[in-house]
Amino acid sequence: MRRWTAWTALSVLLAACALTPRVSREAPTWEPVWLMLPDGSEVKVEGQRVPWAPPGYVVVQGDILVPRAPARPEALTPQGLALEPLTWGRLWPYGVVPYEVDPGVSQMQREVIQQALAHVQEKTLIRFVPRTTEADYVRFISDGVPGTCWSVLGKRGGAQDLDVYCGQGGVPSMGTVVHEILHALGFMHEQSRADRDEYVEILWENIEEGFWRQFVKIGGQGKLYQAYDYDSVMHYHAKAFSKNGGYTILPKNGVPPERLGQRKGLSPGDAEAVRLYYTTPLLRLRWWFHQTTYTTDYTFPQELLNVGAVDARVTGVVLEGRWLQGAELASSEIPAGGSATVTFRAKACPGPGFQAEKVTLQVEGGEAYEVSYTRACYRYPDQTTLLRLDPAGRETLLLTYGEWTWAKEYALEGRVGNTPISLPFTRLTSERSQPLYTALVPLRGLAGEEVCLRITPLDSGSSPTSAEACAVVP
Repeated sequence: MRRWTAWTALSVLLAACALTPRVSREAPTWEPVWLMLPDGSEVKVEGQRVPWAPPGYVVVQGDILVPRAPARPEALTPQGLALEPLTWGRLWPYGVVPYEVDPGVSQMQREVIQQALAHVQEKTLIRFVPRTTEADYVRFISDGVPGTCWSVLGKRGGAQDLDVYCGQGGVPSMGTVVHEILHALGFMHEQSRADRDEYVEILWENIEEGFWRQFVKIGGQGKLYQAYDYDSVMHYHAKAFSKNGGYTILPKNGVPPERLGQRKGLSPGDAEAVRLYYTTPLLRLRWWFHQTTYTTDYTFPQELLNVGAVDARVTGVVLEGRWLQGAELASSEIPAGGSATVTFRAKACPGPGFQAEKVTLQVEGGEAYEVSYTRACYRYPDQTTLLRLDPAGRETLLLTYGEWTWAKEYALEGRVGNTPISLPFTRLTSERSQPLYTALVPLRGLAGEEVCLRITPLDSGSSPTSAEACAVVP
């Protein structure tokens, strides 16, 4: 399965969506986090801060819990650091899922949980086993907050909660619990697929204010993504997040809107999707981002994870050769849920800037994976801020920028030649520290002009430098 994330994908936003709206109707507050999906796709998502989420989590797609972004690093070596995506996204090894039910779950809720578990077991190869001493397991809970059924995505490790307090009297339907179980098994919502516009139309004008993020496409199509499934238990209903009672999703191809969003149980397509995911080797590199100050060639270790449910044999690691020039795998046999160390040989940084590398993982009995790896080259202390400009549509530039200590507030200036220009905003601010940021800057009336933009960190953890880049406005 081939996956390659281009520079513009750094600005892709995953948004929020749900079975039925489970989010506060007050003005939503969002913050960015990075996700790695089980198929190796990288996505930047916006999670919503809601009062009912456990501490340290935001909510993506209305019912998926995601850990908040990390704090700024305390110390950095010359080799820098490598950053792991913020969700685990693993599958359950060999399709076996230990579980327990919290004592606070009512008898009626327990009955629905057991019905849902039996249904998934009957239709798929997944096996749910009551937990004894297993360290990793799903824990069904009832948080008492109306309408807040939720789960994390895939196998997290340790005890991972799955909340079932929704529906009439806090008792969900069997299909709703099946929906959350599929999130815990690693599945996203059907209408978030990259190819969804061929099958449904999103009526943005009917979506509740502030909740358009619920309908942004995540990506994903290929071997593990079969025919679009209007009947999937993972699909939104046709009026999800409607502000006026009108449709927010209209199916194409003559499919009636009422067909969307069923919560009776797994569709045949859902069952086939589980079979494909849980019988296919799935690999990923643990880290997607690397920052360094090295001016000579160097080596560094990386962890290759088998996040799938079956054992995998790696037959090769092929590099694009932009900044990586070699790779040595400690073991080619990686059991389900296991990992192996890859030692990469990296070229010296040619100078300050960002570099993207394509890494292809060849797997016996499966398609090759193409994953992206981004490096930020700094020159400490002379150049600790980086800026890249790319065209992003008519009269618009995409900024990709970062700072050695992960500053989160920057001043922004612009010029054409030696003449300063007025910008739509002069501050770039994030609520959370990140190694990389992106921003879109409209530059009306400047098409064809070479514009230079300059950013200066305002809250750096060291002595900051400014960064400037120039590009012709499309």
